[in-house]
Amino acid sequence: MKALILDAALGTQLAVNGEVLPDWKNSIWSAHALIHKPEAILKIHLDNLEAGADVITTSNYYATPIILAKDSNIHNYKELTKKALELAREAIHLSGKKALIAGSFPPINVSFRPDLTGTKSELEDFYGTLGKIYKNNVDIILCESMSSIFEGNHASKVAKEFSDRVWLSWTNRGHQPDQLPSTESLSKAVDFSIEAEVECTLINCSHADMASNSIKDLKRAPKFGIFANSSTFKEVDLSIATKDVDAIHHHNSEKISAEEYAIIALSWVKSGAYVIGGCCGTTVEHTKQIRLLMESQ
Repeated sequence: MKALILDAALGTQLAVNGEVLPDWKNSIWSAHALIHKPEAILKIHLDNLEAGADVITTSNYYATPIILAKDSNIHNYKELTKKALELAREAIHLSGKKALIAGSFPPINVSFRPDLTGTKSELEDFYGTLGKIYKNNVDIILCESMSSIFEGNHASKVAKEFSDRVWLSWTNRGHQPDQLPSTESLSKAVDFSIEAEVECTLINCSHADMASNSIKDLKRAPKFGIFANSSTFKEVDLSIATKDVDAIHHHNSEKISAEEYAIIALSWVKSGAYVIGGCCGTTVEHTKQIRLLMESQ
């Protein structure tokens, strides 16, 4: 039974390790550590590799020009992306592991907000800059947490200019596993991935059990993967007077342990997943438990 194990959530592990992690909706979130304490990120990369990760992701998820502008200090997203790449490469070197590096193509603005995605030219300029940094320096470009087909289209199109290996991950965070935050169907998003001929189509930041329900759509792609949250869905409270995808997601969730998550992740592998890993709420312990369970089969 073979599948690549992607690393766990950087933000969650930073918090678990006692590092400063500002609010992700109104600040620079994990970019704070990239700026002020890069050694904390290096440690997390090394711990994930030691736990059994086959792929580690660069830590520039919130190092975007729009998000960095929220800070009172001036930061250069290009230099921070280079720093994130250097940290990932150093971790591979220090670990002695034959692991892969996935260069992150994150949303340009706050996650799960397709209304804040920006224009075609803004996206092409942003991703083009990242692509130039990653070219010949990463093994894969990972377009992650794409909340609309518009966003995923421009991210993956640019990524393919700089890498032969592009993974495109849609987010269906919320309580409807068949829908993106844009309200477009996951099925149409998978159709786009197939047409774009990316190497692997994924979903991330969904409840773990809801992610399992999305496999029927994902399996239509040549290769698919999942890195979900360490939670399961509980019945929707229809009294929630909000359209906030994040609020709906968290209100209607139950946390699960690393061991419970690993069992669900193993079921994805048995269904044919090429990549499995962890998003929000997952830690190095999740990586370890997934590796242990996979090796016991």
